[in-house]
Amino acid sequence: MVTLTLNGKKVRARENSTILEICQKQSIPIPTLCYHPDLTPQGSCRLCTVEVIRGGRSRMVTACNYPVREEIEVKTHSEKVVQLRKILVELLLARCPNVPYVQSLAKQLGVQKSRLKTNPQGDNCILCGLCVRTCRELVGANAISFSKRGTLKKVSTPFEVDSDQCLACGACESICPTGAIQMEMDRIRKMKLSDTGTKRYCRYMRLGLIDFMVCSNGFECWRCEVDQRMEDQLGTHPVFALKPGKRNPPVLIKGFHFYPERFYSEDHLWAKPMDQWVRLGLDEMASLFTLEAESIKLPTVGSLIKKNQPLAEIVSNRRSVKIPSPISGEIFAVNREVEEFPNLVWRDPYQRGWLILLKPNDPEELFDLYQAEKAKDWFTKQAERLNHFLSKQSSRLPQKENLLDAQWLKKIVRNRFDPLREILWRKEKSSSNKGERGGRKPN
Repeated sequence: MVTLTLNGKKVRARENSTILEICQKQSIPIPTLCYHPDLTPQGSCRLCTVEVIRGGRSRMVTACNYPVREEIEVKTHSEKVVQLRKILVELLLARCPNVPYVQSLAKQLGVQKSRLKTNPQGDNCILCGLCVRTCRELVGANAISFSKRGTLKKVSTPFEVDSDQCLACGACESICPTGAIQMEMDRIRKMKLSDTGTKRYCRYMRLGLIDFMVCSNGFECWRCEVDQRMEDQLGTHPVFALKPGKRNPPVLIKGFHFYPERFYSEDHLWAKPMDQWVRLGLDEMASLFTLEAESIKLPTVGSLIKKNQPLAEIVSNRRSVKIPSPISGEIFAVNREVEEFPNLVWRDPYQRGWLILLKPNDPEELFDLYQAEKAKDWFTKQAERLNHFLSKQSSRLPQKENLLDAQWLKKIVRNRFDPLREILWRKEKSSSNKGERGGRKPN
């Protein structure tokens, strides 16, 4: 615990908590635009600025991301602070004169109008970044970001085209304080027209919040009883209650992501149990082969597949890799997106780049795969072997680039396809022994 002076009163606070958190506990109102308790504080709007005096020196800091310190003095409504907030609101009014949220905030601070040149048309976006951080941190999609600089800065999808990363979850629109961002309906219309739309996978399935559901409303979520029930029960948008992007974060091993809760086969497939089904996909190392893949051939829905039969065939530069299934079962669903856009597997191998959903004949077969610490040990050895191979090729690599640069890896896959395939799919002698893997689930 630390002791600080807040508006002339001694207050004790937990270490590493922020000034804004302490003020909220003390019921001291501080205006904010870019702050949300579930997101990393950014301090971009500056409206939460307070005056901090430490060692006799005064400075202005943003309360949302400034950690409390021993014996500091904080003034939340000094003359300098209030004047600064008014100037900031004037800037916002000049940019967004027609936004009710900004008008209300200006009224609270006693600002009638901006003295600056105002665009009558205005811009509804206040560049708070809430939508960008929500998509990145809570959804885990990274479908939008800031683009350009200065007066041209704006929120946009990559290259200002429809983003395949967007799940049409609507979380960005839900958190936007001004209604400036309108992505949900645009994305839904695109999904309806795409091959993916014919399969009608529910957006909550795409988010990983439910195991499997096919939409029966043509993506008109406002008519869906499941959608309404989730919001009624949770009291908010499901993304903010369940935070799918923060669950089970991956571990970075030798430059490659590893999900500890999943099962792994020695053929570089991951398996994720989902009620009576198992979702299968390529791990990040094997996904290298999809960087320039021409196609990914997957089995048809309803077909039966036996263990060690080909589950997927990646065709790249007239050469192919066949990957065997680690378990037997019936193909329940196939990811049409990766059939249409094979490099989606490289871009998002563990989420949107999944391959098939399978109903296993014997769920116990899963426990013959690598899991937990044994999976991590196996993954580490494989990553070390791949890194060693890539480092041997690095004599041709430009000094500024790293071993996992996408353009460099494309050249490796193109020119060293067969040796790379041998590195990833060379069987270890010990791996044929089931006792070296996860082993059957204990009774």
